[in-house]
Amino acid sequence: MLGEARRAAAFDSNFRHLCVGADATILEAMQRIEQGGERICFVLDDGDRLLRVVSDGDIRRALIGGAQLGSPARDTHDRRATIAQEDAPEQAIQHLGKRVPIVPVIDAYERVVGVIRLRDMADAFNIRQRTVAVVGLGYVGLTLSLVLADNGFVVKGYDTDAGLNKKISERVPPFYENGLENLLHLHVGNRFRLARSTDELVADIYVITVGTPIIKETLKPNIDHILQAVGGIANKLKQGDLIILRSTVSVGCTRGHVIPLLERESGLTAGKDFHVAFCPERTAEGRALKELRELPQIVGGFNQQSRELAMRFFNENTHTVIDVGSLEAAEMCKLLDNTYRDTVFAYANQMAMLAEKLGLNLTELITKVNLGYGRNKIPYPSPGVGGPCLSKDPYILADNFAAFGLDCPVTTAARRINEAAPQMIFDTCDALLGGVGKNLTTAKVLILGFAFKGEPATSDLRDSTTLWFLDYLKSKGLTEIWGHDPVVEDDELAALGVRPCSPEAGFENADAVFIMNNHRSYSDLNMFALLSSMNLPGVFFDGWSVFPPHEIRNVPGVLYAATGTG
Repeated sequence: MLGEARRAAAFDSNFRHLCVGADATILEAMQRIEQGGERICFVLDDGDRLLRVVSDGDIRRALIGGAQLGSPARDTHDRRATIAQEDAPEQAIQHLGKRVPIVPVIDAYERVVGVIRLRDMADAFNIRQRTVAVVGLGYVGLTLSLVLADNGFVVKGYDTDAGLNKKISERVPPFYENGLENLLHLHVGNRFRLARSTDELVADIYVITVGTPIIKETLKPNIDHILQAVGGIANKLKQGDLIILRSTVSVGCTRGHVIPLLERESGLTAGKDFHVAFCPERTAEGRALKELRELPQIVGGFNQQSRELAMRFFNENTHTVIDVGSLEAAEMCKLLDNTYRDTVFAYANQMAMLAEKLGLNLTELITKVNLGYGRNKIPYPSPGVGGPCLSKDPYILADNFAAFGLDCPVTTAARRINEAAPQMIFDTCDALLGGVGKNLTTAKVLILGFAFKGEPATSDLRDSTTLWFLDYLKSKGLTEIWGHDPVVEDDELAALGVRPCSPEAGFENADAVFIMNNHRSYSDLNMFALLSSMNLPGVFFDGWSVFPPHEIRNVPGVLYAATGTG
């Protein structure tokens, strides 16, 4: 545990057998090294101030270079000594290794007062001995908690959602994630335990994974959940603890808001008494448990010790940990990840609008221009881009730009394109139905795919473009809406005002069918039989071009539409 590591770093004050005076010769230093058994000696002045650390290797190199046994030991080299400060002996952890097995401890007057040895620090290096507290047990926090438990950590988890906690305690997955149920059964009540209140969150490493939603009225980030989580742990901090933030925030939030709150409530000082790192979550829902073990982990810290501790912590999960330096650099990396992806998706959706007017199939064209051409990684168009990250992180970035009096037109334009898709889908399909004397607002509608994405599969409905589309249908007065999703529970669909059904029941007598996410199970549907059961003529909208357009168009009475297909 970090607290224990600090105690383990309490130095050994028995060091006199390793010391020689300022005028000691190389021969005298050799004798002291031989007697001390540490392969090292310290050259001190009359006030016990450190002049030089001399090893047997230093002496050997000096003699080869022409020095004599009677030469001053302090002249064997002129390197600056590696030391630890008396008031922060755990700093020695970053220096100790095979090349530096022992480090002198120096007081405020630069006097040697003790030593710390590598062999005494074995517990301090075993970061798996630290207890971890994860605050926020949603998609990010729960998956991380279970992977940590699976890797040997003792983890305490806390969330304010009573329903979520109940499911976890009963080992019932609160959301769909491949492999989640197995890890719940393995670790809940064993290495992973739920805390009933923040009073039980006494740990050595605190990981904050709560959400940072956007305030819809202002389009600015809301960090209230983060500040509440930080406030809940601040008065429990002790010397040597590590706090890690994984929530997406504006650049500067950790230093400007989180650290001042931690210091004010704990009475401790960041960098001296406790450590702070920002280590963004980068996994894709649906394969998070796998990616936590494989993806590179970015780490930024308040200072070098903060980064090194966080890097050692995440090295227990993944083999690649990337030190980006400061807290701000790591915060920026998270925004780079998500706003870049939102922008390139918007590019594809922008081109889809033109392709539809020109009567071209953009999905087919992208496949061909990407083929064998490494410079291209153009994504396929989609029925909008939502989800809990890409729908808000562009606004967080825009807020950072605005704070410096800057505009970010590319990012904001991309977000507008991705948010406009649901209304455009409605307008296109309403016009198609109108051409055959029908009205979408009085039709029987089937929607397939409610989670914000289908591949990899997730049950997450947060900011799903399907829900935006659903809200738009309702705003137009539509009432008969049937729905299906392979992994979203029927009661969740019913709570949205949708009639849960099988694809077969939904297609029967439907006037319009919309495939809104790309779950792979939809490609296995017997589409021609299903289309024939509709109330034709009717609209079939294939948001992800799951089915070949020319085949669907051959079904009499089917009015075909797809994102990016004219």
